[in-house]
Amino acid sequence: MTSSHEDNVIVPLQDIKLSPDYVVTQSNNLIETPQDLTLQERRIVLVLASLVQPEDDHFKTHKIKVSDLADIIGIGTRNFYKKVEQTLISLQSKSVTIESAERKLVVNWLEWSEYYTGKGYVVLKFSDRLRPVLLQIKREHTPFKLINALRLNSEKHIKIYELLKQYQKLKKRTITIGELRYYLNIPETQYKMYSHLKNRIILKAQEDIAKRTDICFTFDEHKDGQKVISLTFHIRKNTKFITDVMQNELQDKDTYQMLIRFGIRPDTAREMNTIYSEERIRENIHYVVKEKNMEDIDNVSGYILKAINEDYKKIERSEGQESSPIFYEQSFYHWLKKQYTNVKEATPEFLIEKKVIEYLSENMSEKQAVEFWTKNKEKIMKMVNDQVDKNRKKGR
Repeated sequence: MTSSHEDNVIVPLQDIKLSPDYVVTQSNNLIETPQDLTLQERRIVLVLASLVQPEDDHFKTHKIKVSDLADIIGIGTRNFYKKVEQTLISLQSKSVTIESAERKLVVNWLEWSEYYTGKGYVVLKFSDRLRPVLLQIKREHTPFKLINALRLNSEKHIKIYELLKQYQKLKKRTITIGELRYYLNIPETQYKMYSHLKNRIILKAQEDIAKRTDICFTFDEHKDGQKVISLTFHIRKNTKFITDVMQNELQDKDTYQMLIRFGIRPDTAREMNTIYSEERIRENIHYVVKEKNMEDIDNVSGYILKAINEDYKKIERSEGQESSPIFYEQSFYHWLKKQYTNVKEATPEFLIEKKVIEYLSENMSEKQAVEFWTKNKEKIMKMVNDQVDKNRKKGR
């Protein structure tokens, strides 16, 4: 691998934390630029893009643990160190051509990279010439959560997701077949028949995106005679997916990670945790996820910040609406896990029942608490027993 820095510059670098919950922001020009990358190379580019902060005026040099990088880009083989190194060597040689009305820029993705054999980390930096498409973008850009792209199982599916995410607010986008082939970097010799392109790329992307991301789409075919010449994609928010993911993934997260999960920048998330209590943040996040129709919210992260600042959940309670056991479910499971974090001995069911009902009765009637316990007893007992087993194994 190439290097342009000496060791005495690299040593002070801090290990960077990677998270699929960070936000990627790219210029629309970059999204519409063909990119000859493998799935793993594409994921690395997006991971690096997710580390760019809005206030950055230059690309930072990142020291990343190889194990963390392998994990987030989906390299799970035993020899992941070698696989990551090979992927980075390949990416180092790849370039992208960015065109505008005035010029055509051909630039490598990485300015340089260093792989530290035996030390378990790699140092990476974007090429400075990519600044116009990845740094301080004020206009014509598209942000999305990194996790949406990481879940997709094809580089072309990622590109289609980006192209549609770009037009999500307009709810539809018309693309000619020629443009689609160009964006997806499909050579003329491949998928010559539209039916092949449809079955092998478009329909598979449709299923993949609906199953794994925050949007979904349908499409109409437009013909000239018998030939399909363009497609109109109808884009909508994948509300069921978003709600299911939030309910499942937020259960064990602290409030900082919960805020990050909704696209709130780390500095803002830290500030919110300093100003407000964990209970207030958690309650208002769950209020938005569980009780509001997220389809009607254009800017979910902004709405959550406003809900916390103005304490929407407290306002709802003060208006005399009865607290719902469903609303408190995720907060309850977070509390329950904490109760048994250090317990290594089995606890009788009647003691767990007593503790659970006492806790729930603080926020609902005793009758509701008993009903909640009866309905969720198996799940509660399994969670407690699993946590106790985990604690035992740790103590060995």
